[in-house]
Amino acid sequence: MVRRVLAQGGEVIVRDVAAPTPGPGDVLVRPRYSVISPGTERSIVRATRVSAAGAHEYPHPGFQWPTIRSAAVRGPSRMPSMPPGDAASLGYSLAGTVVEVGEDVLDLRPGDRVACSGSQCAYHCELVAVPRNLTVPVPDGVPLDAAAHVTLGAVSMEALRRTNCAFGETVAVFGSGMLGLLIAQLAAAAGIYLVALDTNADRLAMARDFGAVATLPNTRPEGLAQVRSVTGGFGVDAVIVAAASSDLLNFAFDLLRPGGRVVALGDFGMDIDRRRFFAAQATFVPSVAYGPGRYDPVYEENNVDLPISVVRWTENRNMGLFVRLLAEGKVDLAGLPAVRVPVGDAPRAYEALFQADSPLTGVLDFGDGPQ
Repeated sequence: MVRRVLAQGGEVIVRDVAAPTPGPGDVLVRPRYSVISPGTERSIVRATRVSAAGAHEYPHPGFQWPTIRSAAVRGPSRMPSMPPGDAASLGYSLAGTVVEVGEDVLDLRPGDRVACSGSQCAYHCELVAVPRNLTVPVPDGVPLDAAAHVTLGAVSMEALRRTNCAFGETVAVFGSGMLGLLIAQLAAAAGIYLVALDTNADRLAMARDFGAVATLPNTRPEGLAQVRSVTGGFGVDAVIVAAASSDLLNFAFDLLRPGGRVVALGDFGMDIDRRRFFAAQATFVPSVAYGPGRYDPVYEENNVDLPISVVRWTENRNMGLFVRLLAEGKVDLAGLPAVRVPVGDAPRAYEALFQADSPLTGVLDFGDGPQ
């Protein structure tokens, strides 16, 4: 038996569950650290007050599998494992050591250090079986507690990619939480100017430390005037909205240069002011999790890669680049406040993250093992 962190009845619990058995394309991993995704996991915990089954991020009983490939020939058939019926899964970002690999895995061996993603497999649990396409090697010199942020890194990277911005362009990010501050560092590494917006002065100060060219307190018209001043009067090339407010979504249209792009990350408001949307000549797109391949069992559970000539940056390639940037020192997690607790004390970490002055994230420590 192994310990696993779950949500039940609006609370966080630690339960003993059966140890997983790896399939042919899986990697059995003993986590050293697992990172809490505050926004996603707070929502899951709250949702279990109404229904545990309906609270799962992915998969869940009502999930509709879209047809995305020809049905003319039978293809790989492994599907993600369904979560428990009485409690919701928590966790999707960890790093640890390989214990065993499935017979089809060719490049990893027991003892290798790896980082893993996937809410259907990379749980907060003492032992996990993760498909190879949701696993990346961790370079020498990268601490496992940093590598355990791999999913948050890939989510941030995908959001920045969806802006379609290039060297020298400017992106505004609503929210300087964990994802916003990671996006700030990724933008700096890519030569993209960043404007950070938040109501928290301390987080805006961190955004400036990570290279933001301007920080705004989410207010109009002062914020709009400042954005114009740092963009030659044009407005930003893109805005990443990581907030559930429709007011902020419509403010994003005001900040854009004509023909700019708004990227919706996570929960976001959808009461669009047509006049402001039309005036901005805006393109409005979602950012889907860690990148292409997500929510596709053929890619994830069956490890069928998407050719690099067709999809340059899959979720696995995003994950791999994030840990490479950690190794190169282009992403720094040391200064980001986090609550750190042993996995058995996981409820205490979530309690801290539910407070108004919460740290950016939580790190669960699974005890002795390689760093």
